[in-house]
Amino acid sequence: MCFACGKENADGLHLEFDYTGEQVRTTLAFPRKFQGYSNMVHGGLISTVLDEAMVTLLNRMGNFAVTAELSVRFLSPLSVGQTVTVTANLVEARGRVFRTAATATLADGTRIATGEARCVSMGPLPDNLTGS
Repeated sequence: MCFACGKENADGLHLEFDYTGEQVRTTLAFPRKFQGYSNMVHGGLISTVLDEAMVTLLNRMGNFAVTAELSVRFLSPLSVGQTVTVTANLVEARGRVFRTAATATLADGTRIATGEARCVSMGPLPDNLTGS
């Protein structure tokens, strides 16, 4: 039922991630129901996808991680229906603490937003989680 990646959440984003071993990537276009100002995607939803990408990366690496701190910088508005690609990378790992970075980019290379997170591993990924 995860809002970001859950397939059973009728109101969710239903994100699917590709994992290369170094990064995760997802592509989506937000429908109108996620707009903030007229025809613009709400920044909270962009933040959600950046956060989900960074935690999903750590999950795919075998860590049951949660976000402890999240910073997002908005660079350009994203229009409803506009396709955006979000990628996340590992910046640093120190024991149970990970620093990650994510970027939301349009097909023409325009960066919409960047995010950084400090995440904490709660241990190995439980069997009942798929890692998004």
